Amino acid sequence: MKKSFAILVALCLFAVAPAAAQLDWGIKAGVNLSEKPSKIDDVKNGTGWFVGPTAKVVLPIVGLGVEANILYSRYESEIMGKDVTRQTIDVPLFLRYELSLPVVNKFLEPFIAAGPQWSWNIGDKQFSLDYGDYKVKESNLSLNLGAGIIILDHVQVHANYNIALGKTSDYENGVEGAIDYFTRKSKTNTWQISVAYMF
Repeated sequence: MKKSFAILVALCLFAVAPAAAQLDWGIKAGVNLSEKPSKIDDVKNGTGWFVGPTAKVVLPIVGLGVEANILYSRYESEIMGKDVTRQTIDVPLFLRYELSLPVVNKFLEPFIAAGPQWSWNIGDKQFSLDYGDYKVKESNLSLNLGAGIIILDHVQVHANYNIALGKTSDYENGVEGAIDYFTRKSKTNTWQISVAYMF
């Protein structure tokens, strides 16, 4: 009986949630601080930026919510003396928890967020270096972990660490078939700092 009652309560909450949820949308922009690709030497970490629309749905009392973004991202770095620029469309999806604090809640509201990100390369996919080629994957999946703060209900500042879940690029040294030919598969993780304005 207790189990049936718990299930009934859960169903009622799910039924009421969409009506009680608050939908906000806005514009997000920020900077990419990429780490050096793993297993590749002679790399200078680069910076980049991203921009795009964002939307979130949050249950006011519970504090749980979902945030979705569609971002144009640009990553710049120097690999073996050559400038490499990656351009992607990123779709991060966050599960959020907003902490409601007494007194300061109207001015400052901290939150934590985590979730998957899908990225598609829309720029150059191969770069010729002095001793080989650097090839970027057409798409990849990653995980975001971060936290932030909401200021005056409209401005959202977010710091995030993006962890690649698979290889993001290959470095092929020399000509295939040659004695000194080898391929190194690498991953690139990225720190991101963003500011969003919610309308």
